[in-house]
Amino acid sequence: MSSRMSRAARSLAARLVLVAVAFAAVPVFLYGEFSAAEGAKRQVLLARLQVEGQLIARGLALGLARIKAPSVVETRKVLDELNPAGVNVRLLFRPVLSAGKPGPVFLVGAIPALAADSIEIERERLAGAGIIRAVPDSCEGGHALDLHYSSANGIDEVLTSIVPFTTGAGCWAVVTSQTTSGITGSFLDRPYWESPEVRMAAGVYALLMVLVLTLFGGLWFNLRRFGYEARNVADGGPASRPFVKANRIPELDGVARELDQMVGNLRSTAEAFRFAAEENAHAFKTPIATIAQAVEPLRRAVGKGEDSAGRSLQVIEASLDRLDSLVAASRRLDQVNADLVSPPRQAVDLSRLVAALLDSYDETTADRDITIERRVTSGCVVRASIEMMETVIENVLENALSFSPEHGSVQVTVARGDGRVVMVIDDQGPGATAEVLERMFERYVSHRPESDPSGAPHFGIGLWIVRRNVAAVGGTVEARNRTEGGMRVTVTLPSA
Repeated sequence: MSSRMSRAARSLAARLVLVAVAFAAVPVFLYGEFSAAEGAKRQVLLARLQVEGQLIARGLALGLARIKAPSVVETRKVLDELNPAGVNVRLLFRPVLSAGKPGPVFLVGAIPALAADSIEIERERLAGAGIIRAVPDSCEGGHALDLHYSSANGIDEVLTSIVPFTTGAGCWAVVTSQTTSGITGSFLDRPYWESPEVRMAAGVYALLMVLVLTLFGGLWFNLRRFGYEARNVADGGPASRPFVKANRIPELDGVARELDQMVGNLRSTAEAFRFAAEENAHAFKTPIATIAQAVEPLRRAVGKGEDSAGRSLQVIEASLDRLDSLVAASRRLDQVNADLVSPPRQAVDLSRLVAALLDSYDETTADRDITIERRVTSGCVVRASIEMMETVIENVLENALSFSPEHGSVQVTVARGDGRVVMVIDDQGPGATAEVLERMFERYVSHRPESDPSGAPHFGIGLWIVRRNVAAVGGTVEARNRTEGGMRVTVTLPSA
């Protein structure tokens, strides 16, 4: 478990996920911090604007103190004399009635000036924004505002402060604002994430994230393409492309060329093995056949009484048989090595192949009265080569037949399951000890019965070739004793 977790932690896909999570988490954390700083900056600005409103109110208070009975004309003169630059002003007035009770709130002036027919509309807008209701409270003390507002002139503004002052005539309230088109007003009006610096930083960050994820993702997909082409090469597929053509990252061109060269060398080596196997077998077979033909006249020429010469001829013939078997075994070993280096792959209908091979054993099994029971599911297809699968089937089947007693049976089963094709061969032989089971697929290991009906020499490479061929196509083979007696050999192959 720990090794799998360690491998997963080192994988490129896991690191790509971690990079993506980091890119997603960093903006969330930084935005919170910068947003808090932006809020503090906004509060400082509002405090400054409130002070600015207080200064404007103080100036207006000095001018309006000279007016005994406020009027629109006199108030307009005071506003024109003040005329603060870059600040919009609304002057509200709440008179004190004769009974000492506060009167209604009036809009008596504005900077910039409003048309006569717009004054009442402006007052209604201020009332809708809650400013009129705030005047009685503001007469007790002003406060900062941060309120979006649309004036009667159709200009978007941000109300920044409301500052009161009193004269003998009543309570006055100075409402200041900034247009949203101005620097200060735009800063107060927009959310923090809409600020230009945030958008620029977000754009740069997004570009960086895309570049990093593209780098990791491109490398990951490129390696997957390499893996796909490597499987094609292993399968012997004719459609496999060179790694250089599958590569999309220029920096990996050197790696791709080395892989292509390695594949080419392996295929050349496999072809050399196959040619050497054929040539060596042909070279040895010719003198062996010549010696065998030359021994036959000698046998006829030797008289029955010449026991020594007869025994010598028997030794020569037995040695020729063994030498012929050695040549065949050597050829098979060279072929196996070639198939391991570059295994040929094609779709092989294992069901048909098994059925055809079993038919060829009818005469052999009839001599010993051995029955072969077939349980072959049709359509079991694997990706291998016919020669490799024939070798696997023949070696396992001959091993089972050689250990089976007369009048016994061998059961051959071929079936599909979970993306695999499974071939099982059961015999009724003596089984094997635990030590033999552990080593029976090793090279040059042979545990034959004392009397082998075939009479052929054995070198302990048959089951070793089975394991190598099965492993070359991505399968497994195992042997175990059956509870009812005999041995079971199970070959599991990837389904095509």
